[in-house]
Amino acid sequence: MDSKNQINKEIEIKLALSSFTDYLKLIGFLGQIEQEEHHTNIFFDTEDRQISKAGWALRVRADQKQGLVTIKSIGSKEGLAVIREEIESKISRSDAIDIMNDPDSIIDLELMPIEYLKKKVKLKENLKQLVKFENIRQKKLFRLGDYNYLLEIDKTSYNDGSTDYELEVELNNRDLLEVVEENLRKIFASLDISFTPQKKSKFHRALSKAGLL
Repeated sequence: MDSKNQINKEIEIKLALSSFTDYLKLIGFLGQIEQEEHHTNIFFDTEDRQISKAGWALRVRADQKQGLVTIKSIGSKEGLAVIREEIESKISRSDAIDIMNDPDSIIDLELMPIEYLKKKVKLKENLKQLVKFENIRQKKLFRLGDYNYLLEIDKTSYNDGSTDYELEVELNNRDLLEVVEENLRKIFASLDISFTPQKKSKFHRALSKAGLL
């Protein structure tokens, strides 16, 4: 498997869009979308939730071009943002699909997220699929204050048939939080969209919808 590793601290603002109408309003305001991605996301854990109990989540993602194996820590709040530790490896799309179809193979992957997880959690059993959901992500580079930020507008479909919408903005610096929030508030107010921080991750929402919380 061809992989590229990243270890970083994710600083992210997430805002809930309460309806499909608000989702369309925001996309219409931003203008021509630069990129659209279709994600299939599956989260894995052991039968007794060893990974979750250790404060991590393990995700395998496949889009149109590639796959990702990612572990994320429980988020901590700083103002409007959620901050998480993240370790991620790129793999081929076909490898990601193979993993999704054969969860037992995950534990044998020689990838940084899996090796790290083995040391932290000391997994003693094979992994199984916990939840799965599909996501369509619209990407747009947009100026907020003095800098351009990549805005990601998501439409997420869950296994119970429900769909929700949100805006994600990732920052490189905590010092930019106030300016970004101020500009986002102005945009939402101009579009008559409720400014509602998304307090729960997609993973948490999927768990809730599946009755696993």
